[in-house]
Amino acid sequence: MENSDNKSLFISGKESIKIYDNKFLESITTTHHVVPFVIFVPVTLFFLYQTILFSIAHNYNPWLNFPLIIGGVLLWTFIEYTGHRYVFHSNPKSRTGKKLLYLIHGAHHDYPNDPRRLVVPPIVSIPGGLLLYWGIYSLFGPYMSAPFFMSLVFSYLVYDWFHYASHHMTLKNKYFRMLVKHHLLHHYRDPENGFGFTTTAWDKILNTMFKK
Repeated sequence: MENSDNKSLFISGKESIKIYDNKFLESITTTHHVVPFVIFVPVTLFFLYQTILFSIAHNYNPWLNFPLIIGGVLLWTFIEYTGHRYVFHSNPKSRTGKKLLYLIHGAHHDYPNDPRRLVVPPIVSIPGGLLLYWGIYSLFGPYMSAPFFMSLVFSYLVYDWFHYASHHMTLKNKYFRMLVKHHLLHHYRDPENGFGFTTTAWDKILNTMFKK
């Protein structure tokens, strides 16, 4: 495994990296970029169905779902930003913590174009999704949690797609191109700023935009 004693020592190579000799450990800590869509598109569609069903069964005004949908999007962008800034770019003291941090994010900085390390492995995304749904369900109940969680999961899929696209696709949309530039500046110029992926809003609000 690569040395991760200093969180700022990213080498930004282009090759892939094999962290574990054990094939099982290597397989569960990497994933093909299509896998999240295979798992979570059906989840999104299920909660869309639940949203429609609850709206009809309980005679809801469909527009009442709109604030919940926006809330799910906003929550994801906040999770995306804070997780990247405070977890992925933390500075653990223990050797185990350093190895774990390298596994979940440092390797991506050292090998940013490794296609197997651009989306969240199911071993993380599935338990994380279940935990988030439990919290949202506990807070909102069965009816309001459906549109909220639907938009949260959809936003997560947009994030996974965008992260892969930013390293392996040429995007023509001006907004997406701006986001790609933002993310690649984080990789190649200043890893201590620019933590947003799908939006730069939290970087602007929390003063982590790149210094000119």
